[in-house]
Order: sequence, then C-alpha cells, then structure tokens
Amino acid sequence: MAKVHISQLHHTFQRALTDMVAGEAIEARTFKKDRGIVVLKQDVDRFIFKQFGFDTKTCTFDSVSLLKQLKKAIAKEFPRSNMAWIAHFEGVTSIETLSADYSHQPNLF
Repeated sequence: MAKVHISQLHHTFQRALTDMVAGEAIEARTFKKDRGIVVLKQDVDRFIFKQFGFDTKTCTFDSVSLLKQLKKAIAKEFPRSNMAWIAHFEGVTSIETLSADYSHQPNLF
C-alpha cells in the first residue's frame, strides 16, 4: 500500500483507469482504513464501483460517469482526510471477494 495526498487522489484514479486491464482493481482507503472506494475494471469500458463507509453502494459505470462519481465519493468518504492508502490488485474476479480478503491492521496495544 502506498500513501497519496488527498488532493492527488482523483488524478491517481484517473491515471490508473487508463492503464488498467480487465480484472485489475484499485482501492483507496482512509488512514484508519474503515472507509474507502474500490474500482474494478470488468471489460473494455465497464467499471464496477464500490463505495463503503458513510454510504454503501455498488454500481456499474462507463469511464466518463465513473470519474464524475469518484469526485462525489471522494468528497463524501474523505471529508477531513489529508492522506489516503492506495492498493492495486490483479486477477480480481469479484469486487466482493476483494473486501473479504482484506485483513485489518492488528491492534498495537
């Protein structure tokens, strides 16, 4: 996982969407990793978008509609955040299994 400043998050998604192939996913999470956004490329021009945290929704978009939705979701899910965790996944078949495979950071105390 890499950290990205919140002002660069939309640009990071936009750049990644052009380079992604089918079966790749990109995920952005808050610092505490309790809220976030996941985008999975399904085929040439279809993306599955999942938002979890304040709002929970899963939708299918084309690239233009997805970028508009990302801007709204970033404002909603990262209201006071300065940094976001970014993760890239390959060979993803379902966006639901991606969240199930995610393991939380262990408690330090």
